[in-house]
Amino acid sequence: MESHNGLDSLFTQVLDSAKKHPDFLFVLGTTMFLREPLKPSQLAQFLKWPTYDIWSALEGSLSILHVPEGDDDVIRLYHASLQDFLNDLGRSGNHFLDPAINHKTLFRTSARLILEDTHFFTESGQGIYYAYRNWCYHLMSLINDNITSVDKTTIGALMERLSQGCSARLARLKSHKVVKMWLEELEGVIAWARKEQNDFDTLIEMGEQLQANVHFVCQNI
Repeated sequence: MESHNGLDSLFTQVLDSAKKHPDFLFVLGTTMFLREPLKPSQLAQFLKWPTYDIWSALEGSLSILHVPEGDDDVIRLYHASLQDFLNDLGRSGNHFLDPAINHKTLFRTSARLILEDTHFFTESGQGIYYAYRNWCYHLMSLINDNITSVDKTTIGALMERLSQGCSARLARLKSHKVVKMWLEELEGVIAWARKEQNDFDTLIEMGEQLQANVHFVCQNI
């Protein structure tokens, strides 16, 4: 830990001050566990917040986070070691960001956006794309960490909704390459459900039907 002391003290000082904003830790946790960084307006769309609220929540952390005033860049770390610091309870103490809590938040936020997406024949923003592209990733992150207290009802509703209007919803993923990656992650979710002993038959059936629908659409476009 000695080699981290300089930056750790900086991180602690900034975070002590920044977390006085009531939404800081939530927005920071969301930002840290995104699969790929987003611009302030994209993160705002994903969270269904005004962009100003993103800037306001992160305003106290500008010495350790790059938060562009405009919309020409993504929110990113100035120091790569900040992620390690926040993920290490021994170093970060009361600033620790629990991966399970944040991946669960990102999964549920993605699920909500997809379930509420009734205008999927229209162009979507990056926040919506992120939800479609990454809900499986955040769910698999929970599964891989043995966090099994996931909401089967939400997962089933997602699979059912994605099977409806499948070709239009797949357009949200923008490319065959992304669809292929997403299908691999979906297979991971189905494989997990097969191993569970808690009445996952319906969920497995929905997942396999979604897989079949996606393969059919991909073969006919």
